Amino acid sequence: MNYPALLLDTSTRYLFAARIDSHGEATMRILLASSSGEDTLDNVVGELFREIAAVREIWLGLGPGSFVGLRSSFAYARMLTMLTGVTCRTFYSSRLWRMGFAVPPSAWFLTRTNAKLFYGERYAPEREARALEAHEVPTLSGAERVCFCDSWVPIKEITGGGDLPLCRRVDFKDAIFHSKDLTTENLYLSEPKQHSELVPLYGHELHFAMAVQK
Repeated sequence: MNYPALLLDTSTRYLFAARIDSHGEATMRILLASSSGEDTLDNVVGELFREIAAVREIWLGLGPGSFVGLRSSFAYARMLTMLTGVTCRTFYSSRLWRMGFAVPPSAWFLTRTNAKLFYGERYAPEREARALEAHEVPTLSGAERVCFCDSWVPIKEITGGGDLPLCRRVDFKDAIFHSKDLTTENLYLSEPKQHSELVPLYGHELHFAMAVQK
């Protein structure tokens, strides 16, 4: 690994950026991207790294999630890798958000991918992922279900006025991130990728792929 590393995730409507130093300290910036303008990503990275040349590695959230959000962070990462030759590694975005809400590996963690779809994932007994609509949530086997509901569309507009069934809801204001948790081991970073290999996992594409497999 090369440090300092720039961690970026734009899979939700929140921009999560961090500078990770070799001794494990992280300087984090988390903000609502939808209300911060087009230059948000440049400005946040500029706060964390006074010189862009200081970025030695990028840790990039793969998604799935917001089409617009992921497109912006991936375009930024591709440009940086092409211009500077910096190493880029990816991780499943849900691993980051699970940390913030202390979701155990065996629990299903659901995040919104668009106005109708949820993306559900768990890591125990083994990694399993599904794209599903609100009425399909009760079909998830296992114990706990946790839903990150702070998203673009109010949950009641998706469920027809009710709550998401059989699911513990969590909101962004309750997320807590610790520097010690933002490690290569917890994020399960990929091997280094070339800029041409940086392709996000969009929620609607996941749903289409699963529909084809049925």
